[in-house]
Amino acid sequence: MTGIALQGWLRPSENADNTARVAIIALGLVLCLQLALAFTKSINWDEFYHFSQIHAAWRGEDVGSLLQRPFVPLFSWVPSLGGSNIENIQLIRSLIIPFELLLVGAIVAAATKFTDFRTAVLCGLAYATAGYAFTQGLALRADVIAASLVMTALAVGLHRELRPATLPIMGVLTALAFVATIKVVLYLPAFLALVVLRWEDLKRWIWVAPFAGVLGLGLLALTMPDALTSLGRTLSGSFDRMFGGGVFPQHMHWVRQSAMASVFTVLLIGFAVWLFKAKSAQKTPLALLALPALWPAIYFNSYPYFFAFILPPVAVALAPVIKIAAKRYGALALTAIFTLNAVALFLMEPRSVQTNQAAVQNLVNSAFPEPVAYIDESGMIGDFPRAVPQFASGWALNNYLSRGEPIYSQAIMAQPVPLILSNSLTLRNAFSDEPIGERLLPKDAALLRDNYIQQAGIVMVAGKQLDGGSERVAELVAVPGAYRVEGGAIRIDGHVYEPGSVVALERQSYDLANTGNSIVTLRWAAAGTPQASDITFLDLYSGY
Repeated sequence: MTGIALQGWLRPSENADNTARVAIIALGLVLCLQLALAFTKSINWDEFYHFSQIHAAWRGEDVGSLLQRPFVPLFSWVPSLGGSNIENIQLIRSLIIPFELLLVGAIVAAATKFTDFRTAVLCGLAYATAGYAFTQGLALRADVIAASLVMTALAVGLHRELRPATLPIMGVLTALAFVATIKVVLYLPAFLALVVLRWEDLKRWIWVAPFAGVLGLGLLALTMPDALTSLGRTLSGSFDRMFGGGVFPQHMHWVRQSAMASVFTVLLIGFAVWLFKAKSAQKTPLALLALPALWPAIYFNSYPYFFAFILPPVAVALAPVIKIAAKRYGALALTAIFTLNAVALFLMEPRSVQTNQAAVQNLVNSAFPEPVAYIDESGMIGDFPRAVPQFASGWALNNYLSRGEPIYSQAIMAQPVPLILSNSLTLRNAFSDEPIGERLLPKDAALLRDNYIQQAGIVMVAGKQLDGGSERVAELVAVPGAYRVEGGAIRIDGHVYEPGSVVALERQSYDLANTGNSIVTLRWAAAGTPQASDITFLDLYSGY
């Protein structure tokens, strides 16, 4: 008797009607953990870059086409609320939660086409706790925004009658997702699954697709001609970047994802076995829905955030395997395993990195209470205008080096740029006696090294240092402005300035001389007193 009771407790999915409610509660808990993580998880370099674009739009600057960055129009009002860059990014992360809710809801809705409601909820829970899908779900990126739209379009197509009133809704949702990110093309297998399932309904309206495509492009050309041009450039230059990295180009991220979402990975393997063994009319559409799981094998940008984007249709495809697992081990047991995986990911996420990021921003604000033009890797000081609005690494660095155009020197000579944040290896190397790895063009590196000095750790300000007894003839001052004399007297074009003096220098060459024995410094006067900081660019990120 006891054994029967124990078996019933272990398999509540077979004798209890409230397991769906428990799974929904667990899903709510997971989403709450995601929301909490949004306020403590380190901010990625891409998120800083995206926020700098949002701030630039708020300042009224031309940020170019809004294609591939829906967060700009959606959140361009956030900087008007005040607060620090960190606080604003935290807020925007929290504002992505409605898209996450829509995405999980669309997964559940789509899964009910293939299974019962309780299993469909478990499909949503499987996705929400699936490694990087959990940690990257609220990142300031286009991925979850686009995924929520395209999955909603799929859910509508799976459940609603396909007629002229339904197809435009699906088309608009998919078009908006495509504008958000062209990676939506990777959902093509999922749409093929829809075609297989609904062919009898779709074949009457199949002619609508090319007509709608031509009409949509025509409307885009009329209303946003620049956007259409930008879309053409993006598409023409994207294929090699998307698929030119060989097999498993980001294999380490794939390995980590497989480990972080171990239950999801096991279920995916189980699904492959089910495909070979099961006799079901649903095999073909479910296989097509699962096919996006293979994109990391060839897709170059299979970084952690990509898994949050590409796994939703895969979670739907797992419905039959999840149902088998729930029947064998109990729906509550499966719910607990999924939830504990999310709790473990939440607890393992390092919190100290965001503290370092906030500390660096405080150092910058201490030296520059008001925004100034600056150079850095990723737009980390979003409320300051960037003199060079691109990354100093990756594809941007490669393109910059291949062009051979000293854009950093050009930017500094075009306007006063009193601040550099050496928050990448490339920029750090410009100030290093022993550079290792990625570097700027020699002309750019020399100009930075000769015109900036350390203010606080990686915070560099306009300035120069002269060793005792040294002299520099025709020394270029690239950043015009007021400089404070520190450490001893300095002679500039024959005029002697005592320590503490403030001298206004133009963008021109000067004869500088230090007649004393100690180091003399010319420091950007508004920067204030130098501060100590042991935070390096290696302490600013925890990966993704």
